Amino acid sequence: MNFNKTRNIILISFLTLLTPCLFKTGIVKASTLPAKYSMDLNFNANTKTLTGSEEVTIKNNTGTSLNDIVFHLYPDSYNKKETMPSLVGITGMEDLTESQKGYIYITKVIVNKKDMKFTQDDQILKISLNESLEINKNIKISISFKLKLPMGTSRLGYIDNDYSLTNWYPILSMYDNKENKWDENVFNVVGESNYSDTADYDINLKVPKDYVVASTGEEKEQSSDENSKIMNLNASSVRDFVIIMSPNYKVLSKEIDGIKVNSYYLAKEGYSDTSTAEDVLDSAVSAVEFFSQQFGKYPYDELDLMESHLSGGAMEYPQIIQMPTYPEKIPSSNNDQYISSLYEDSFISQAAVHEVSHQWWYVTVGNNEFKEPFLDESLATFSTAYYFEKTEGEYSQNGILNMIPAYSNESIGALSSQYKFPSIGSGVDKFDDDGNATAYIMVIYGKGPLLIEDLRKRVGDTVFLDIMQTYFKEYKFKNSSIEGFLSVIEKKAGKNVSDIIKASLNSNNYIAENLKLTDEQIEKLANEQYRNMLKNLEENNGLILGSLQLRILNGEKALLVKPSNLATDEKESLDNIIKTMTSNSDISIKEDKDITDEDIKNNNIILFGNPWNNKVFNSMKDDLPILLTKNTISCDNFSFKNENINGAFTIKNPKNDNKLMLAFFWTKDNSFYTDLNLITNSQFTISIDNKQFFNGRF
Repeated sequence: MNFNKTRNIILISFLTLLTPCLFKTGIVKASTLPAKYSMDLNFNANTKTLTGSEEVTIKNNTGTSLNDIVFHLYPDSYNKKETMPSLVGITGMEDLTESQKGYIYITKVIVNKKDMKFTQDDQILKISLNESLEINKNIKISISFKLKLPMGTSRLGYIDNDYSLTNWYPILSMYDNKENKWDENVFNVVGESNYSDTADYDINLKVPKDYVVASTGEEKEQSSDENSKIMNLNASSVRDFVIIMSPNYKVLSKEIDGIKVNSYYLAKEGYSDTSTAEDVLDSAVSAVEFFSQQFGKYPYDELDLMESHLSGGAMEYPQIIQMPTYPEKIPSSNNDQYISSLYEDSFISQAAVHEVSHQWWYVTVGNNEFKEPFLDESLATFSTAYYFEKTEGEYSQNGILNMIPAYSNESIGALSSQYKFPSIGSGVDKFDDDGNATAYIMVIYGKGPLLIEDLRKRVGDTVFLDIMQTYFKEYKFKNSSIEGFLSVIEKKAGKNVSDIIKASLNSNNYIAENLKLTDEQIEKLANEQYRNMLKNLEENNGLILGSLQLRILNGEKALLVKPSNLATDEKESLDNIIKTMTSNSDISIKEDKDITDEDIKNNNIILFGNPWNNKVFNSMKDDLPILLTKNTISCDNFSFKNENINGAFTIKNPKNDNKLMLAFFWTKDNSFYTDLNLITNSQFTISIDNKQFFNGRF
């Protein structure tokens, strides 16, 4: 999961006692139970319920006879606020309303055509067998159930007629023959808790006729009548099955290397912009191609990304990704709102890449997310940053270098008095739930990815990719463990490196000391962040006040033209401002009296002054969008009268459309505009007597 879009800046050691045999093989001790699911289901849009039955055929490959069979009932976690996997959207309410509650009710269990006793308690369905299921024998279990969907913006639920069915059905648990017991962990409030083998699914689902249904695997309409239709949903070798549906979905699609990628978006009445859905599609296609090249080919034929009402992030499932609601790109005169919408765009693109990376780490290479979230969440977070480093450059705002200051010793230390930080190898139940999952984010989304970067720096890119490709190949469609990951590291990079990573995973105090940034790197990161913000603003608005600064950051030169007709004190003040502005920038400076026509034509121009103190300003006044006198400023859309007016504007260079001009002006002597904010969607800013302020576009 891509956890929190605000990007909060905020072990029990289980490796020490590993036997040499287990360490060398990396074998997952929870035994595989090959299963096939067949379901016949009916969805009722009026009652928000799903009824029907699932038939599960299981082969006992555990190596021991079984007296009972256990299924997880994760929908029951939505029956009360304290156990819901996500509290986003309901925090602060005393109790859930009936419509906000979700649950699954088991009505009947049949084993080999006989009614069977069962218990349903604490998110667990336990079926007591009349006869033991012997080794290598098959069993067929039929479970009748009713699912009630919760209203809300969590992973499972609905808003209006938009439905997300995630962790929604009885799913076979994992049997640990080392401990001789089933996995009965509840779905933890913090993080994820998925843990299952890959299986095959064949589902018939009756829905209203106008519903668009997307799911894990393939969807085909089998039959229909006047009001409804039956969809057949089919998937092979997947460790979970998800259905997302709505009458409001539209879809955009692309293919990459024989893989069809679909971007589903919720069509809104009176709003036809599809740019976010297109961006999501492009990001996903690029990520599928990149991760296939870096780690191993995406193993399925299709991948769906679904706009939904999910709050707080995005969520990964086999062949389908649950995205948040896409922002409406409506121009806003409120600069803070506009900057926020740009951040939403950036987050959504990053989230798409992050969730695509989970198709490698969790979907294809599985793990126990409850016990070892490092293996899916930390690997996916690293892979996301690695993608942006390789596609946008090492100073990308979403790259690895940008993570280092956020999770430095200083950042962790500042929070250590407020939060307990378990080791990177800890399970989700070891992290306190503070409502924001602060410690979990800092450790699993922060320190964990940096540990993987630490590994990359120690072994080099060639060996590192060999490790990741071997790990993917060896555990494809299987469940791995930290011991399995370490065994691949040892095989490819040696025991010394493996021991260092193992110790780091077990340490509560791991800090990536060898990843500290130099002063030069810190400055480059800041410049890149600033450049990207200006770039996004300009791409979405056209020219902005920061457009010329963006050109300078991109390597273009600029010529600053300062007025020569100034009093001594005014000249000294302006020189100090110009000195600050031009430090560390490729900006040359000339006085107006020394400027030639070729200077203006061949350069980006920064112009200071007004028509009566700057000859260049005066010579170009008819080409400028504003008319400035000693007590007025006017253009086609406004006119202000005051003796103290100052401000700035950006336009194309009147003498060369391929160059820009940024002009700073004032009417009262020594009254410069010194508080210019370039991070804005405005093209001009005007101050009237330092009391009234106006921003806008020509």
